[in-house]
Amino acid sequence: MGIRKLRGVLTSRFVRQCVLLLLVVCLGAGSVYAGKVRTLGQRLDELKKIHGRFSFVVLGDIRSGGDTYSRLVKRAMEFKPDFVVNTGDMIFLPAPKLWAEFWQRSRPITVPYFLTVGNHDVDAFMGEDLYKKEVDLPGNELYYSFGVGDSLFVCLDSNIPGQEKKITDEQYKWLKGILSTPGYKHKFVFVHHPLYPEKGKGNYYEESMDKYPAERDRLEALLVESKVNMVFVGHEHLYLRKAVDGIIQIITGGGGAPLYVSDKDGGFHHFVLITVDGDTVTGKVVDISGKIRDAFTR
Repeated sequence: MGIRKLRGVLTSRFVRQCVLLLLVVCLGAGSVYAGKVRTLGQRLDELKKIHGRFSFVVLGDIRSGGDTYSRLVKRAMEFKPDFVVNTGDMIFLPAPKLWAEFWQRSRPITVPYFLTVGNHDVDAFMGEDLYKKEVDLPGNELYYSFGVGDSLFVCLDSNIPGQEKKITDEQYKWLKGILSTPGYKHKFVFVHHPLYPEKGKGNYYEESMDKYPAERDRLEALLVESKVNMVFVGHEHLYLRKAVDGIIQIITGGGGAPLYVSDKDGGFHHFVLITVDGDTVTGKVVDISGKIRDAFTR
């Protein structure tokens, strides 16, 4: 890279971070959603009470989605899930006021709510610190796991500085250990950036985990070896389901952020409802009007 080009890249990044920081300061602090202060221990205790058949909702890419997100979570709670998992980008940029708005709009979710960190959630100076103040999650809060009966749930961080769009180093070692834990019949993984975005759909083909195919393929091999059932991702503002190496890969990025593909290509606001019943895992994709747009069994 030439000096002039390098200077331009550094300048653009510097300006972008300065603008984001200024917006964070201007947005300031907001009100606290009392529901989110329910302790981690209380939420995990609720999961321990689940026996036999259970269901959970997955959605992502809220991006301060306003009324759309509010309507989606109200619709989702009509299905009485046992808990909810978000695939990331809860807010547009890290600011207390936007977090307060997110928690306020999440009030209909009266069951345990688990978040996966997205690039918008930490994409500013001190954004990661603010994220940790706003959430109460297991482990280091940026990547963690929890169990429900004989099912394992793992949320990963694909936004670590210097390792964006990758799962490498200490996180990879941690993941390998967690996935080898005995006693789990089903395994579900959540991460913000897709492993397999689809060419011609969305904005991030060759700009997600597929940007680094060697690291992506190593991760996929670990997931296959560990007999992971499903991988849920966001980042692309659409719905897409495909099977890769026997693992169902689901992009669920229709939680309220602006859509940029046609309805037939998955450009509709939605959530995914997963039901685990013994050996069987079934899924339904529900749009904002309550219509079932896809159904599958694993």
